[in-house]
Amino acid sequence: MDYHCAMESTAPDWVSETRFGKWFLSTRTWYRYVLTVAVEELRALGGHRLDSIGRLLDVGCGEGRSFGLLAQHFAPREIVGVDIDPVMVAAAQVKAKDCPVRVTVRQSSVSSLDLPDASVDVVFCHQLIHHVSEQARVLEELHRVLAPGGYLLLGESCESFIRIWSVRWFFRHPPGVQRPAEGYVQLVRDAGFTVEDRDVRTSTPWWSLPDLGIARKYGLERTPPPATELLLVARKPALV
Repeated sequence: MDYHCAMESTAPDWVSETRFGKWFLSTRTWYRYVLTVAVEELRALGGHRLDSIGRLLDVGCGEGRSFGLLAQHFAPREIVGVDIDPVMVAAAQVKAKDCPVRVTVRQSSVSSLDLPDASVDVVFCHQLIHHVSEQARVLEELHRVLAPGGYLLLGESCESFIRIWSVRWFFRHPPGVQRPAEGYVQLVRDAGFTVEDRDVRTSTPWWSLPDLGIARKYGLERTPPPATELLLVARKPALV
C-alpha cells in the first residue's frame, strides 16, 4: 500500500499555528499529557542505547518547554534547539537559561538546517513532521545532520487525529500531507533510517479521541479506533 499521502501538495513549507494553538502549547495539559509522556516513553524505548549522548538536537523546539525534560531523562552534554518561528525562538532562549545543561537556540527552517553533516548524536523531533509539507525532505535533512550510529526520536500525531473536526477548527496544518502511523514509519525508513518493529509504539490517548475518551470510559466503544499517536526510535546506520 502506498502511504505517501502528500503527492503534489500545494501547502507551504510551514503553516503558522493559530493563537489558540500557541496558547495550548503553553498549558499544563500539553506539558503533562503530551510532551512529558512522549519524552518518558521515548527514553524507555531507547533504553541503554541512549545512555551517553553528546549533542542532542531538538527540532521544532517551540518555546523550549522540552529542554528540562530532555536534560532530566537523557542527560546530554549539550542541547541545540531549533525553531522557525522567531517569537518561539525568543521564548526558548529565555527558557534555556534555566536548563541544567548547556543549551543554544537558533532560528532555522528544519528543511535547511544551519548545522554541519553528522554534527549531532540524537535528534528529538516531537509533533513537527505533520506541520510541514516537504516531509521527506525534512527527514533527509535530519538524517544528514545526525552522526552515523545516532538516533532519531520521533513523536507524531497521525491523520486520524488531525482530521478530527475540533483539531481542524482550532489548529492549523498543511493540507494533504497527513499520514497514518505506518505511513510515518515508512517515511522514516525511506529517508535511510533503520526502524525495528520493537522500537515503534502507537496509542490512542483519551485527549486524541473525538469524544475525549468518554465512550471508552463507559465501555461504549464498539471498535478500537485507529492509532492517533506514534512514537519511534530510529537509527542512522553506522559507517562500515
